[in-house]
Order: sequence, then structure tokens, then C-alpha cells
Amino acid sequence: MHTHEKLLDKLEINPDDEILDVSAGTGLMAEAILKKFGNVRKLVLNDPSAKMLEEARYRLRYEEAEYTSHFAEELPFDDSSFSQIICLNAFHYYTEQQKALGHFRRLLKPGGTLWLQDWNRSGWFVILNQFISQLTPEHINTRSEDEFKKMLADAGFSIRESDRWSYKWWKFFYARCE
Repeated sequence: MHTHEKLLDKLEINPDDEILDVSAGTGLMAEAILKKFGNVRKLVLNDPSAKMLEEARYRLRYEEAEYTSHFAEELPFDDSSFSQIICLNAFHYYTEQQKALGHFRRLLKPGGTLWLQDWNRSGWFVILNQFISQLTPEHINTRSEDEFKKMLADAGFSIRESDRWSYKWWKFFYARCE
């Protein structure tokens, strides 16, 4: 997938990393990380959907990983549990986005990195976003780049790198935060 490849090109992963993939879905990103960087100290795939996690378990059946099923706003891990947190294409689903960012901050070790990539509600994508929101029963709350940056700052993150781009009909935002 385009967005997975885009983030994978930016990631910096070390064998000692303890990684949380917050909304891992079917495990595509985790699989790509393991192929590119090799094994890490700890890899946790979290997704509130049991069906998605079942697919992730199957996809990574020969890999060492942990699986949890929690909403991003309710992650139960100890403070400073992870050196890297990945949130790819899921932030718009979170009902309590600022609370989720607070959890990410709490869960990161000092000097740890949050990799956040999601839809960017800007330009003509505002119209497409409204259309998507009306067609799906799921909660959809996309943010503009400026909103992302403010929310990240309010949660205590410093943005080290950011980008925005369009791909077909979609607009995206990426941030590397510490």
C-alpha cells in the first residue's frame, strides 16, 4: 500500500526497539518492518478489532510478537513501555483523539518516537471526507495539518519532521514526534 511504503521509508528502527503498532489492523506494517529491519526486542500489535488481529496473527505466525485488543484511548501498558509508537491511517477513527495522544506520550520512553500518519482534511478532501463520513457507520474525524500540529504540541510532543502530500483522491499528513 502507498501509505505503508511512504512511512516505511521514513522509519528508523533498531534491534533494541520496543515497538507498539497502535492500530495494527491485519499486520501489514509490522510485517514490512520485520522484513526491512529484522527482529526487534519487543513488537506489540494492538487493534480493537478481533477479526483484524486474527489476520495479523496468521500473517505473522512465524514471528515473535504480542497482540492486544484495546482502543487507542484505553491502552493499559505501563508508563515508558515503548521506544517507538506507530499510528498509521487510524487516527481519524479515534473518538477521543487528544486522550489517545496523551496515552502515546505516557507510553513512550524518554527520547522515544511517535510516528503518526493519517488523512489530512484539507482542500477538496474536505468534501470527500464528508462523503465518506456519511457512508460509513464508523466514527470519522480527520484533522488538518494545523490541527494535528496543535494537538501534538498540546500533548507535549515536539515535531522533528513532517510532510503532507496527495495520492489519487486522498490527502495525507505525516509527523515524526518526540
